[in-house]
Amino acid sequence: MTPITKQIVAGITGGLLTTSTVVVWAYPAAALPQLEREDSKVHLTTEQASWFASLAPMITIPGAVMAAPIYEKFGPRKMMLVLTPVLCLSFMAMSLASLEVMSTMGLAQIILLSSRVVQGFAVALLISIINVYIYEICGLSLRGTMVALSEFWASLGYLMCYFFACFYSWDKVALIIPVVTIIPSFIGALISPESPLWLARAGKEEKARKVFKKVRCNEAEIILDQKVASETKESLLQLLTERCHLKAVIASCLIFILNQFTGYLVIAVYVVHIFEAAGVGLSPQWSSVIVGLFRTAFSAVSAFILHRAPRRLFLVVGCIFTGVASGIIGVFFFLQHKGLDVSSLSWLPLFGLVLYMIGYSGSVGATTWTSAVEVLPEPVRSIGFGLGVTNLSIIAFLLSKCFVGMKIIMGLYGIFWLFSCGSFIFAVVTIFYIPETLNKSLQDIKDYWEQH
Repeated sequence: MTPITKQIVAGITGGLLTTSTVVVWAYPAAALPQLEREDSKVHLTTEQASWFASLAPMITIPGAVMAAPIYEKFGPRKMMLVLTPVLCLSFMAMSLASLEVMSTMGLAQIILLSSRVVQGFAVALLISIINVYIYEICGLSLRGTMVALSEFWASLGYLMCYFFACFYSWDKVALIIPVVTIIPSFIGALISPESPLWLARAGKEEKARKVFKKVRCNEAEIILDQKVASETKESLLQLLTERCHLKAVIASCLIFILNQFTGYLVIAVYVVHIFEAAGVGLSPQWSSVIVGLFRTAFSAVSAFILHRAPRRLFLVVGCIFTGVASGIIGVFFFLQHKGLDVSSLSWLPLFGLVLYMIGYSGSVGATTWTSAVEVLPEPVRSIGFGLGVTNLSIIAFLLSKCFVGMKIIMGLYGIFWLFSCGSFIFAVVTIFYIPETLNKSLQDIKDYWEQH
């Protein structure tokens, strides 16, 4: 295989791993509408359902912090090979809860929630390394596109959950999803190389050189990247005390935090509930599939636009789309809350969520993951990205756990208006604080933070 082909294979492997991790967060969207029914063979109360949706993001909080030191000690490829089987088995284990003997023994709910804990831990370590791994494998010409495709792979995970839930029960979906996502990602990890930049940081310069030769085309780029990586000698904590590194990590964390306040996780997990609350238009399940299709399609398009597009401009435009779309949906639920006849507006919730997904998956999602890794200098990329994912997980946990309570206090219209405000704040912060990273080398990023 040519170096470009090997980069693409590694990128696809990382993409499949992204899908494998995202299905853990997406699965409640498929399972909860069934598990919350009174006639379900395994019934979850409202409180249990909120924990089922939020446990994985909660466990990701401490797990993501642990990911960087483990990454730097063992390398990303070994982590993938160890954690992927754990994720697969914990996912399939949920189907055991549907067995009558488990319900008779009172273990069904325990199996479901404990499986979510294991999944959350595996995802915490994997999600913090996947984009860093892709970034470090790929050369400058492919780096942005392959990282940006993470949103496509994530969207594919959500779409699969929505789609399979239209035809199969939650326990069968728990068996199908790993077969089509997690097992292929394990096979991909088996045939993919180790990160050459990690090898260089670990002092294995000869091995790093061999991998660089296999996966990179540009000799000057190889020399520069290996030099930058080899110069990293301090501990991760020592590196974070340097002002230039700290500012870069703060920027990456801000990107992740503000991304969550656009509301994408809540919308993705509770999309069926949102359509049920609207009470108009197509069936909630098929409406969610339509939204998922738009999300997947536009996330694929955005990756190729990002190959050439300025990151900041693209992100700001996307935030405007999500802000306007959330505001429109909020207006619908506000009119419904006031008791007005909204039957003539039956198209509005679906239109608003499709518009939201065009803005989010067409720009915000892909640019978030791309910029969050690109703004980080080589020495603090793993720890900085891990801290960013930790912050993302904190906000994701709070929003997903508190969604039901927020709906009671604020109403759905208030929640969507909150997300609208979050989108516009994200745009403003991007304009004034986040640097442009298009076509910037590792040395360029390092120089930028030293000068600002």
